[in-house]
Amino acid sequence: MNAYQKKKIISKIAPVVTATGVPNLFEGRYGGIGHILMFHRVVPDSKKKRVHNHLSLEVTPEHLERTIKFFAEKNYNFISIDQLDERLGNEVCDNKRFVVFTFDDGFRDNLEIAYPIFKKYGVPFTVYVTTGMPNHTAVLWWYILEDMLLERDNVHFTWKKKQYSYESKTSDQKEKAFESIQHFVHQNFSLDDHLQLLQAIFKDFQSDLTRHSSELGMNWDEIRLLNQDPLVTIGAHTVNHYNLSKLPPEALKREILDSKIELERQLGQPIEHFAYPYGKTHHASEREYNCTEDLGFKTAVSTNIGNLFAENFHRPYSLPRININRVTDEHVLKLQTSGLIPFLVNKGKSIIR
Repeated sequence: MNAYQKKKIISKIAPVVTATGVPNLFEGRYGGIGHILMFHRVVPDSKKKRVHNHLSLEVTPEHLERTIKFFAEKNYNFISIDQLDERLGNEVCDNKRFVVFTFDDGFRDNLEIAYPIFKKYGVPFTVYVTTGMPNHTAVLWWYILEDMLLERDNVHFTWKKKQYSYESKTSDQKEKAFESIQHFVHQNFSLDDHLQLLQAIFKDFQSDLTRHSSELGMNWDEIRLLNQDPLVTIGAHTVNHYNLSKLPPEALKREILDSKIELERQLGQPIEHFAYPYGKTHHASEREYNCTEDLGFKTAVSTNIGNLFAENFHRPYSLPRININRVTDEHVLKLQTSGLIPFLVNKGKSIIR
């Protein structure tokens, strides 16, 4: 069972679970005082065939609007990431829970589609920019992989004198091939030969590996335009979107610091917030947390699932988030914000450390 199938199962059982009232039993202890929501892209619905991973990273404009309304109807405070430390440090300021909207990577639809919706409702949001996107050097290999799998019935490549082959005739085979190759890339990551590995995989399919960063990502003029609005906070998301846990110490520091320096140079202001690429505990842990603290960031967000508690004030470099995807409807959101899903995922721990 792949990750997207698991998400769909949760979406099917969520209405039944919420109807029983079980989430209410978790809310007091595991619901926390607020949430950071994680998005990537906002794109109109399409009949085009896709691989599930990208549907997991995309929501429609209507979905984004429903998510805003979900929290508005529950009388949440909409705050920016800049206000988070003050809010965490003052748990009883108004007894209202809060929510922070964040986007990873820096896709153009964040400006063209998401921004007008946030503007309509006066809701602040953060965009964590991978600087390789506007510099057109980032390799969004997961989009190239999707294109290749949708086009071909078989994918094969050679790496270090060994042949690899994946059937991709049916939708199920394409899903399995995507997950297998994605896992292969992560497991075989090396700073010295990462590009060579990607070139080997896509050798007969696409020669320009950076094409998607210019086609899908914002350029610097668009980022500056977005940054002019007080509703928007720009944060850093590394230079190349590497798995940071695989980098040696000096390369880790450069990958984070260079993105901060480039954003500050382009925008003429301090960059104080960071998001870890991939961001699970096995992608970023104490070494990475300490690095972001040493480099002067105020906060750093992960992709670990969880709600926020006052105690997170003392752990601002490993903040959990709630992932919003195509199947995160109001019932799934209830399971998330009540703390039921975080409770199950984190085995009863209310605060991710």
